[in-house]
Amino acid sequence: MSDQHLRIAELRQQNYSYRFIGDALSLSPNTVKSICRRQHFEASGPRKTKEEKQNAPLCKNCRRLLIGGRSDRAFCSTKCRTDWWKSNRIITEIKP
Repeated sequence: MSDQHLRIAELRQQNYSYRFIGDALSLSPNTVKSICRRQHFEASGPRKTKEEKQNAPLCKNCRRLLIGGRSDRAFCSTKCRTDWWKSNRIITEIKP
């Protein structure tokens, strides 16, 4: 099973919608739905509220959903972290 399928399975297990998973992983909701049906990934528990979806942890750079790992993470990968720091560093002028 691919890494993407594992991410879809984990989000579906947490009862996120096909649309939310698709937006988080840059996929079509129909693609997510097809994968879930083929692999028998089922939602469990109560549906996520709008507030829970809005407060989901997202990567600072690419805005993808952070899945698993430490709870204090800010980036989904090293590439996102370095890209974000490169674009947000403060350039100061050194005065002689």
